Amino acid sequence: MMTDSDLSLGPSKGSHMTDSLTRLRIGTRRSALALYQTNLIADLLRGAHPGLTVEIVEIDTKGDKIRDIPLPEIGGKGLFTYEIEQQLLSQDIELAVHSLKDLPSDLGEQLIWAGSPTRAAATDAFISHKWDTIDAIPEGGTIATGSVRRRAQIATLRPDLSFVDLRGNIDTRLAKLEKNGWDGIIMATAALHRLEMSDTVTQELAPDRVVPAVGQGAIGVEIKEGREDVMALLAPIFDEATTLAARAERAFMRKLEGGCSVPVAGHATETDGGWSFRGWVGAPDGSKHLTGVLVGEDPVAMAEAMADDFIENGARAMMKPTTT
Repeated sequence: MMTDSDLSLGPSKGSHMTDSLTRLRIGTRRSALALYQTNLIADLLRGAHPGLTVEIVEIDTKGDKIRDIPLPEIGGKGLFTYEIEQQLLSQDIELAVHSLKDLPSDLGEQLIWAGSPTRAAATDAFISHKWDTIDAIPEGGTIATGSVRRRAQIATLRPDLSFVDLRGNIDTRLAKLEKNGWDGIIMATAALHRLEMSDTVTQELAPDRVVPAVGQGAIGVEIKEGREDVMALLAPIFDEATTLAARAERAFMRKLEGGCSVPVAGHATETDGGWSFRGWVGAPDGSKHLTGVLVGEDPVAMAEAMADDFIENGARAMMKPTTT
């Protein structure tokens, strides 16, 4: 089985197209954000390889079909990726484009995360029609989010708040905020920037206060293992720093055996002459948590070391939901 740590960025960057592959089919979800990200990848590929034919294939996923149940209750990994991955395995498509935070850190056999282009903002955004900041919400206020991680981290900061589940595309979430009169909702800053909705952001949450999701803000390109011809075409559009940062974050989550439905957060950033890695795990209700920061030259090694330390301090038991 191949892991993210086994990957390189493929062949050295260049503008020539491989002789054997002149057409690429890209699988994606149908949402506005997914299509924006997929078209961005398609445009980067066309720019790097003039003459390459790129076709976009829209695919429905389980997470898209089931909209009235909180994600943790649906269960299973890859709620927004499984159906797309099946088409990768059958070679009906050559690559898949995801929000990297939706791509499981352990892809199993035959599939690999190939890399990512330059990352957008990794932060979370607070959106409110009532308050300028999360701190301004009065005691007993209500925040809506579909993310276990966001709920746990906000609950750590504001244990006096109440939380409700939030599903749907970005327009649907914004409409629900208006309709229900909640005090605020939390969404990914990058998604709002990419869809030219930056004016909806009330407060961008600093990553040293609300640690971003693993891979948040990055676009993940997934391919079938052994497709060196596809990797050769992708190599020129990937950003080395983004890919290394995301590799570290995904290593952190994989060690903790986490996924998109558990309260795990990891954020790697370049510093002067090195890297910083910030990690966070907590109880789903925010009642307890572990957090830390490491600085050094190897972000993957730092992420794995922090995960080991968190595990020794009870992280796995802490992340499990309490039962009554």
